[in-house]
Amino acid sequence: MATMISLPIVSSCSVETCGFNHDGCRAGAINVSGDHAHCSTFVASEDKGGHADHAGVGACMRTDCTYNEDMACTAEAIEVGASFDTADCLTFEARA
Repeated sequence: MATMISLPIVSSCSVETCGFNHDGCRAGAINVSGDHAHCSTFVASEDKGGHADHAGVGACMRTDCTYNEDMACTAEAIEVGASFDTADCLTFEARA
């Protein structure tokens, strides 16, 4: 029996060089990590893969983010795009 897990969605991704980005992020889930809230699922490729209708945020290792609770993202949705790296979580907000 399949289990439904509710994950925050990747509402937009402007990283055209990612193999999972074709008409939106098609990875099943992405992970966010590193010094700049980097999308660690980013794959530089002209080949396109992934079949999900909407990618979710599987894990977030940025424990200093306002939306991080026990390494899970609590934002309703996130945006991914170029910031410090090629593919970063643009929704990242430092915890006060």
